[in-house]
Amino acid sequence: MDQKMPFFCISFPEPEKIAAGMVLRNLTLAAKNPAPLYVAAMTIPSLVDFLASLADPSSELLAELNTLIRQEFYHNHQVFQGAGQVENRLWYLPQGLVRAYYFDVSGKEHTLHFFLGGEVIFSWQGVFQEPADYYLEALEPTHLVAINYTTVESLRTRFPEFKVMANTIVRRRLLQDHFYSRLMTWSAEERYRQFRKVNPVIFQRVSVRLIATYLNMTRENLSKLISHDHR
Repeated sequence: MDQKMPFFCISFPEPEKIAAGMVLRNLTLAAKNPAPLYVAAMTIPSLVDFLASLADPSSELLAELNTLIRQEFYHNHQVFQGAGQVENRLWYLPQGLVRAYYFDVSGKEHTLHFFLGGEVIFSWQGVFQEPADYYLEALEPTHLVAINYTTVESLRTRFPEFKVMANTIVRRRLLQDHFYSRLMTWSAEERYRQFRKVNPVIFQRVSVRLIATYLNMTRENLSKLISHDHR
């Protein structure tokens, strides 16, 4: 292939317009939050275990990753990626909880994804270095391991096992996106029951208000469904 392509290729729709006032409010919030604490990267056992679950990493790959990755730590409710900004890196999440969300043209908040420990956080826009149309927020004290998208592409071309890892991560994300798309076609009660069945821990760690923004229902409606299950 003559033209160098990202570590995977997929088409996606143009980003939806976001309410201008909400964009400014959240970019201001991101700017006011304390800068993340960066520390010298070390090979993190949980990261090594994660990579080994995808493919057998060579010692050469692990040694290079040790020099390229960096750790980031964020506070509770700290926004670390804003809509309109270019996402230049992806993250592995060893510990904590992160959500991706956006505001529609009417200013209504929508949560796109909750990321738990052991997941990789990335976006299609980030892969192609286009401005993001959503925000990333740490919902708990969160530890992330970051790696630049350019570095990902370099590793993919030089280490066959890393290419396998990247492709597996992409497939998992596509399945998650497919689940969300199907979820939105069901009734409110079905959305609640299916999501709780797949992600019960979310209901222990995330507020009803934020879960409601993911399930596209009112907080009151979700509270009634939860209360009914507790009877």
